[in-house]
Amino acid sequence: MTINQLEYFLVCAKHVSLTKAAEELYTTQPHVSMVIKSLEKELGVTLFDRNARGVGLTEEGRRIHPYAVNALKNTALIFSACQEHVRPSLRIATNSSSHMTALLAGYYQRYQAEDPFFQYTECKIEDMLALLSEQGYDLGFSFVPEHKKPALFQMLKRRHLAFTPLYTADLVLYVGRKHPLYGTAVLRPEKLSDLRFIQLEDDFFAVEDLLYDISLKQIIKTNSSHMMIHMFEHTDLCNLGSFWLKDMFRQYDFGRIVVDGFQGQVSFGYVRHCSRPLSIQERSFLAFLQASIRKDSRPSPP
Repeated sequence: MTINQLEYFLVCAKHVSLTKAAEELYTTQPHVSMVIKSLEKELGVTLFDRNARGVGLTEEGRRIHPYAVNALKNTALIFSACQEHVRPSLRIATNSSSHMTALLAGYYQRYQAEDPFFQYTECKIEDMLALLSEQGYDLGFSFVPEHKKPALFQMLKRRHLAFTPLYTADLVLYVGRKHPLYGTAVLRPEKLSDLRFIQLEDDFFAVEDLLYDISLKQIIKTNSSHMMIHMFEHTDLCNLGSFWLKDMFRQYDFGRIVVDGFQGQVSFGYVRHCSRPLSIQERSFLAFLQASIRKDSRPSPP
């Protein structure tokens, strides 16, 4: 079986006509018919019913159709991956995070002369692990509440993945200037039940699960950090999250209120596949990220 045969099969199925398929494929109708017959002979099934009006898929043809579609898509991805290989590439999956987008922008600015290729996807941890275990992505970055680490490690072990912590973060309440708590430094956890929240979509590893005995009034659920930033700027909604790069949101002038008793309860780190060493590009980005964390952690000058 060849890619060419599958392409002819899909074009014929699309047009339900060998003649129209031949026009799209820039060949003759007899040649299209010959290719389809050779594929049918190889598979041992009849793919099309022929009649005076054209052709139609048989039950066997309908059954293999989605597999043929995926085969051609994967072929295109293979060619694309080979073309990208000559350029430095980095494929990152992460929780929804404006921190990570800002870091990646800073990394690109530093190394843009190398003409790198980046692929960046925001998703839940469960989806991130699937992307990494299939080895389509290089690194996954995530925040993990301390009490959920055992569950994460079990999931990682099954997929031959590993988590490397980079930073221990606090649980904080993010508020905008319009919020009445703006300017507050520390908040008792029980006060959170009186507030209105915008939170990320449900995730088994959500940091707000640290507060399992406190009910939060969620007004908005989203997977967009841009939506969250806009709501901070223009409403009194707040968000429970983790606090790591203090300078990242300085331009927005958001308030960050530490939730008392939950300092150092969230780990930030990266996930990678155990079966292969880090590439040059991955090591470069991790070094850039760690340098950014060290720089951000230094005390401000008097």
